[in-house]
Amino acid sequence: MDKAILINGVYETVLDEIFKYQKNNSDKIFYLQPYSESAIKQLQSDPPSITSPLPLYISTTNQLNNICYVADIVGWENKTELPPDRLNFLNEHMIKFQPREHRVYFEANGKKCVNLISIVNLKKLNNQLSTANLIKESDGKPLKPHTRAGGWSYVHALPLLSIENTIVKEQLTEQFDDALSHSLADSDDVRKMRLEDAPKVPEKIQTVSYDYRRNPDVVAEVLKRASGKCELCQLRAPFFKASDGSPYLEVHHWVTLAEGGEDTVDNVGALCPNCHKQAHFGQYREYIRSNKVLPADAKNLRG
Repeated sequence: MDKAILINGVYETVLDEIFKYQKNNSDKIFYLQPYSESAIKQLQSDPPSITSPLPLYISTTNQLNNICYVADIVGWENKTELPPDRLNFLNEHMIKFQPREHRVYFEANGKKCVNLISIVNLKKLNNQLSTANLIKESDGKPLKPHTRAGGWSYVHALPLLSIENTIVKEQLTEQFDDALSHSLADSDDVRKMRLEDAPKVPEKIQTVSYDYRRNPDVVAEVLKRASGKCELCQLRAPFFKASDGSPYLEVHHWVTLAEGGEDTVDNVGALCPNCHKQAHFGQYREYIRSNKVLPADAKNLRG
C-alpha cells in the first residue's frame, strides 16, 4: 500500500499564500517549515523527489481533525545543514513567492526548527475528510483526534483524495446506465459522430459509497462447503487464483446486505463469475434469490 504523511496544524495563512502564488507560478517549488526540533525521519532517510513524490495531507490550526489541503512532497532538507548558496536562494525565493514566510527561519517560539519541506501541487479541498479516515502505517489503526497543532503521522495514502469532482457511486452508475440506453437507441451515424469528438482518456472522479464489514468466517465456511464448485451451475471454478492457487469463486448474498439480508452461511453462496452476474442481473434472478438454484430450463453460458 502506498505511503503518505499527515502534518498536523499548519497555519492556513501560510497555505493560502502558497496556493495564491502557485496559480501563476506552477513551475515553482514552495516550502513548509514545521515547528519542530526533530527531523521527520521518513523524509530524512528516504527523501522524496520530483520523480518520486510523497503524498502530503495537511490539517490546519483551526481544523485539526480534517484533511484541509493536499500536496506532493518533492524534497526534504535539514535547515542546519544548508550551504550558504542554497540558503541565499531559498531566502530570495521566499521574499518573492512566500513573502509572509520571508526567509528560512531556524527558531520559532523558542524552539529550533530543522525541517524544510519542498512541495508542489498544493490543493485546497472543498470536500474535506476527517483525519480519522487515515490509517497509521505503524500499527494499521485509525488516527486518533488531535487536540493541538504540531507533529506528523506516517499513514497509508488515500487514492484520489485530491480529486475535486466527487459523486455518489450509485448516482454515477445510474447516470451511465441512462446514457447507455440513449446511446443504444441512437443511430449508428449519430453515435459515431460523438465518438470522433470524444476524449480518449476518461476523466478521473472520486466516488462516495458505503460498504459492509463482512464476516470472514462466513466467507471461509461457504468456500469450504463449495469445494471448488459453483453452487448454482455445479461446474468447477473457471480458473485458479494467482495468489494462492485456490479455485476462484465469488461470494454472493441471496438476499443482499443492502436489502437487509443477513451475513450468515445460510444466506451466502459461492458462485462462478457468470452465475454471480446472473444472480444480480439475469432474467432468473428472482427465482435464484428464492430457491438458491438455477431453474431447470436455464441455459448455462459456460457449458
